[in-house]
Amino acid sequence: MEMDFLPHPIMRATLEGNLRVLKELAAVVARKGAIWNRALLLAAMEGRLDVCRLLVEDVRVDVNQPDDKGHTAVFISAMLGTAATTRYLLDHGADPTVSGSKGSALHGAALAAHYENVELLLSRGMDVDLFDSVHGTVLHIAASKGEAGLVKLLLEHNADPNKVLNLQSNPLGMAIQKKSLECVRLLIKAGADPNFIDYNGVTYTMVAANNGLPDIMKCLLDAGANPNTPDAFGKTAIQIAALNGRRDIVEMLLPLTSPLSTVPDWSIDGIISHVNFDNLNPRVKYPLELEDKIAKLKLEAAEAFRRKEYLRATDLYNCAMRLEDRVKEYAILLANRSLCFVRMGQGEEAVSDATKCTRFRPHWPKGYYRQGAAYMLLEDYEKACEAFEDGLKLDRTNVDIKNALREAQEALKNADCAGK
Repeated sequence: MEMDFLPHPIMRATLEGNLRVLKELAAVVARKGAIWNRALLLAAMEGRLDVCRLLVEDVRVDVNQPDDKGHTAVFISAMLGTAATTRYLLDHGADPTVSGSKGSALHGAALAAHYENVELLLSRGMDVDLFDSVHGTVLHIAASKGEAGLVKLLLEHNADPNKVLNLQSNPLGMAIQKKSLECVRLLIKAGADPNFIDYNGVTYTMVAANNGLPDIMKCLLDAGANPNTPDAFGKTAIQIAALNGRRDIVEMLLPLTSPLSTVPDWSIDGIISHVNFDNLNPRVKYPLELEDKIAKLKLEAAEAFRRKEYLRATDLYNCAMRLEDRVKEYAILLANRSLCFVRMGQGEEAVSDATKCTRFRPHWPKGYYRQGAAYMLLEDYEKACEAFEDGLKLDRTNVDIKNALREAQEALKNADCAGK
């Protein structure tokens, strides 16, 4: 919520919880003004039940008046406030289904992993599968954040584990991308389909193989996942695992995968050797249809990023990466996805993508720039400095990297001083 109006006496009194001043101001300031609505939003955010009560019952502020992003007081309270203020607003006519840029009140509570507010809203009859075009259902949110406790709570309220977002994301896929084994187990137990195939032809065994997740792979296989489905290039999960150097996953998949005629030696070493040789001899030219599909995904991802829909952009980059196997282009997608993770506050994922990017394109300054930004998010200023320095060695004139390095060095210096 914006704090531009804090200097106003009404906002200051709201923040301080000064009921006497608010009553005095209510006697002289028009009660229909937007300032009173902002005061209610602030009171909801701060969890000030007494102020909410005064504003709703005495000043008669409309509890369903949204801010400029479409968020009402009950959304703000559900996401940032307390269960007490949320309950009060609901009791006084607040509509929790009103949807702003971040969805309904239920979506807000899930985004903040505010379990008590999630339970409260569900107890008031909110649809656990209420859908938002950006975030999907609250189960999508919980799975994407790896919040196993919240996933369990939502499944106990009969949330649909197979609801699909943007034609390719469902809760199980999001839990796998988040590398949350506990969430994966809960979703499969609740009936999530381990053989789901997205519109790019990608299966969950491929995702687990690509991300090097042996425990999740075993969980999928135990649930009946079929590892024999090929992707757009004809590769199966075992070939993807071999391509990523995951011998443990290749060994796990070998007895469950049908031998491929293109692999002369159907053994662990034979598959790894064949895939690595094949990868050194990439196709000369992509089919035009595939080129168009990748270009469209990248464009949609860039547009989603500009709208600050970072989760949506990440999903689109995931789709593009599953189709793209040209090293240079794949590295660019990794760099872009890393930035999305930075904007979502997911530092470890951002570092992982940026580090892979620098391995694919070791002479590309931007990869190290992204890596440094990710380490800054994790407050690992020493590694951030190293990454920015590596990037600057490749491009001494890059102003962005120079400024980022200066900022990282200053942060490292301040951290050292604080430690001393």
